Amino acid sequence: MVQHLKANLRKRMLAQRDSLSKEELTLVSNAIGEKLINHPRFKEAQCIGFYLPKGNEVDTTGMISRTFSLNKEVAVPVTTDHAMSFCRLHSLEKVRKGKFGICEPETLNPEPVEPPLVIVPGVAFGLCMHRLGYGRGYYDKYLAKSFAYRIGVCFDFQLVEKLPSHENDQRMDEIITEKRAILL
Repeated sequence: MVQHLKANLRKRMLAQRDSLSKEELTLVSNAIGEKLINHPRFKEAQCIGFYLPKGNEVDTTGMISRTFSLNKEVAVPVTTDHAMSFCRLHSLEKVRKGKFGICEPETLNPEPVEPPLVIVPGVAFGLCMHRLGYGRGYYDKYLAKSFAYRIGVCFDFQLVEKLPSHENDQRMDEIITEKRAILL
């Protein structure tokens, strides 16, 4: 039952997200980026775990560029068949398509790191602080073992009152949209 509810919500949210224009995507991503760059946890962290966007996810590339300009380290997910780890990213120009078509560092042996702050994507987030991803569980498995502060970023329409969740679903510490920030 939970899987069916998640699949329906995932389908609805992806359709709405995919309908965003390039201008809307840029405008909202920039607004979220401003909130993030000014966040106390961002200011104190020397290494931030971002994701490289796929499709119409909140675009983190501007946030990553600003993070580099502040002389902070950036880490992004690298995914294998069974696990995900964060590895250093040295340049937005030095990426390649990895598993599931998601960009990752192009280096052959990426350097794993444990960022104290992780920016988490999602198809939807609930006010319960859970997230709905693409259904493969990579972030949940990683976050279950991580002590990082977790900030989910999404468009405000991706935030729902109640999200169906499973016992393995990991909670966010905070969720940031273009309109608001929700704390655990």
